[in-house]
Amino acid sequence: MVSRGPDDAGIHIEPGVGLAHRRLSIIDLTPAGRMPMADEEETTFLVFNGEVYNFAELRSELETLGHRFRTRTDSEVVLRGYREWGVEVFNRLDGMFAIGIWDRRRQEMILARDAAGEKPLFYAWDRRRLIFGSTLDSILAWKEPWSVDEEAVGDYLGFGFVRAPRTAVSGVRKMLPGTYAVFSTRAEPRVGTHFAMLDPARAGEQALSLDEVEDRVRTAVHSRLVADVPLGAFLSGGVDSSLVCALIAKAREVRTYTIGFDDPRYDESRHARAVAEHLGLESVTRVISEAEVLAEVPEVLRAFDEPMADYSALPTLAVSRLARSEVTVAVTGDGADELFGGYRYYSAVRGFAAYARVPAPLRRAVAAAAGRVAMSDRVDRALQRTRCADVAEFFANSGFFRGAVAGGSLGVVRPDLVGRAPGIVASFHRGSSPPADPVAAGMAWDVANTLPEAWLCKVDRCSMAVSLETRAPLLSKDVIHLAQRLPMRDKVRIDQRKVVLRRLLKRYLPEELVDRPKQGFTPPMARWMRGELAPRLEKLRSSALAERGLVSAAGLGSLVTEHVDGRADHAQLLWSVLALDTWMTDRGLA
Repeated sequence: MVSRGPDDAGIHIEPGVGLAHRRLSIIDLTPAGRMPMADEEETTFLVFNGEVYNFAELRSELETLGHRFRTRTDSEVVLRGYREWGVEVFNRLDGMFAIGIWDRRRQEMILARDAAGEKPLFYAWDRRRLIFGSTLDSILAWKEPWSVDEEAVGDYLGFGFVRAPRTAVSGVRKMLPGTYAVFSTRAEPRVGTHFAMLDPARAGEQALSLDEVEDRVRTAVHSRLVADVPLGAFLSGGVDSSLVCALIAKAREVRTYTIGFDDPRYDESRHARAVAEHLGLESVTRVISEAEVLAEVPEVLRAFDEPMADYSALPTLAVSRLARSEVTVAVTGDGADELFGGYRYYSAVRGFAAYARVPAPLRRAVAAAAGRVAMSDRVDRALQRTRCADVAEFFANSGFFRGAVAGGSLGVVRPDLVGRAPGIVASFHRGSSPPADPVAAGMAWDVANTLPEAWLCKVDRCSMAVSLETRAPLLSKDVIHLAQRLPMRDKVRIDQRKVVLRRLLKRYLPEELVDRPKQGFTPPMARWMRGELAPRLEKLRSSALAERGLVSAAGLGSLVTEHVDGRADHAQLLWSVLALDTWMTDRGLA
């Protein structure tokens, strides 16, 4: 775990309990901030990964209650807050965190994960022993007969990630975002919720002026700028990162960091530089070649201690490495797409909700007729989704992973491992709708699942691989509740998404820098898989997955041939299989 904490390390051992911690020093760089941290009586011990951004206010409150602090750290605020309020302290924290607290008086170990799931927290519990850590690999280091959870692997191939609380390893779990658990050898764990997302049925209850939205987002951004080390910001040129950088620029000077591709069809770096120039911020941009990106493939696959199918991890690692060469903290725009409605399929759900009034037989006939016309894989998948019985089924078959990873229909993945994902998503959606807005129900799914286990996982693993802390102000508790209470007309329309954020950004940038198509931080993987990555794909025919029978060697071989020959685009599924095979092999689980 050195890359997650290269600056310091500490260990506490007593009969029956051992705590170890590695530190990335951000606030109070002195040895006083070393963890495990104990109170004066040495009855309570803390290990903590992350940041609490409202620690100054909590510290003042605790001081009025008689607490005396020995450090300037947010860690000590968490420790003393637990002594004062018990597990209620987690309700008061605005930040990102994975926390472990050993309460010697009660003989209890308490674990907690932040509201949005920015920081990971894994554990294994067998009624007599608890092992926990910020990485799955730290748990697998225990010499147990660990094995792959094949049902979780099936979910991975449908969702593109493994949904909490499961992991890809049998017997190991992830804490759910916004929860805590109290473990002891005397009873079953007590699990509680310290932050609950808004029920989608209650979404859209609160109309706010643009000034009020700006004030709340600005407050969240400025709270994330406290650090005793150099701080910068990621800037892609999209609405999210541009807005965050615009609000930062009103408070302080920072450098922005941008990665571009040498293929102009996928390169947004010129636009990001224009945004930085307009805001008066210094821009650090690096345009990387195909060879440079592909050289990162082994490092990216190593960075993920659990399989994850998003190949935009490659540029994420590159921009993290670029920023880490100068700063220790980078502010990001993560969370805006899920909270404020940034994805194309949200608009598609809005459109399908109206189209669903057309009788199903007629919709199936239209889709069948269109299917006889040559078109791209993406358009064909979109047309086929119009056959869906209802809007829940339509949403369940939409999205970056679910729409692209069709393992079952391609005859590649073992039949009993595929097909669960759409049903799980549709069931969630129907449980929220009616009376929820169908888009609100879909966004609620993504906030609870895709955001923490895919996108935040990607950013955490790639940034931590180079010892860079990332902060996402749009995931503050206040902004989350703001976004979920806004009327849907301020978020998603058929012809526009992130409506309120675009309006707000136009206070800082000219319209031509705001209203542009969403491009995404995605490399041209399909082309690369027909070039330099092709030999790696060929090896999948005899991979550990094929040997175990999790995938069909013949089916996978056909998929590789079709893709390399240019007859189809299977990049997403092939990368998913490559990531899974590498993960299993590297950890001796094949």
